[in-house]
Amino acid sequence: MNRLFAALLVLSALGGGIAFSSPSAVKPIHTQAISSQRPLAFLGVSSSKVSPKSRVLLNFTPKDDNEVSDDTTPFIRPALHNSNFFRAISILYALLFAVYTSSKSPEATTNALSKIGKHLVLSSKAAAAVHMLSFGTWFGTVFYTTFVAGITMFKNLPRRTFGTLQSKLFPLYFKLCTGMIALQILTLTAMPDVLSKTSEVSLLVAFFSTLLNLLYLEPTSTQVMFDRYKLEDDGKRDSDEYKSLAKSFGKFHGISSLTNLIAFCGGIIHAVRLASSLAV
Repeated sequence: MNRLFAALLVLSALGGGIAFSSPSAVKPIHTQAISSQRPLAFLGVSSSKVSPKSRVLLNFTPKDDNEVSDDTTPFIRPALHNSNFFRAISILYALLFAVYTSSKSPEATTNALSKIGKHLVLSSKAAAAVHMLSFGTWFGTVFYTTFVAGITMFKNLPRRTFGTLQSKLFPLYFKLCTGMIALQILTLTAMPDVLSKTSEVSLLVAFFSTLLNLLYLEPTSTQVMFDRYKLEDDGKRDSDEYKSLAKSFGKFHGISSLTNLIAFCGGIIHAVRLASSLAV
């Protein structure tokens, strides 16, 4: 390990020093080789301190894949509920609510969920395993997509590349989440220590929020986005139609993001209930 560290220091000294900037300072970039050698591209590398020999291998230039990339007008103005402050407050409120309800004795579930449990063919242990695996898959997917992958791609990909990628990713994302939540609802009756009105309501809210995104909000906002792209290509960015589409996109995108956050908060409430049952 010491030899490896020493070797890295030597390479850094020979290269003139490599400075790594913070992720928030990284702009959308692409690598372009300006020599016959294969480029060594590192995201976040500052080229100001790279030696001339190393500079041959690295050339960072901002790039967008549409004709209006020099326009500084944002494609969408962030809504209040898309801010980090609002998300933090929402998650904190859901966490406090979950802790408060978990300290009380569980309330009886509705008759509908009880009837579903009577027809469950799995054993209690198998149903509990399915429940835990589906919850982990759903909650981890929502957290990673919302707070890691989505933000990283938004900051580092060209606008249209990001939009096209999201149009392929989101249908799969919402299908997976809808299926995982449905499994949790079906297997909830097999976990008596977890079964409560709080878990039932939180999962049902998450399910219908995600289903709404899958069937209506995401397809509509994606279609409006591509309609805006078409008008941009036709040089109609200043038209009334384009401005109308911009408002529609902001509305549907905002509602979609909000329902996704609501589903995530429902997951937090159910997670606390699961943790409380395991601590008994």
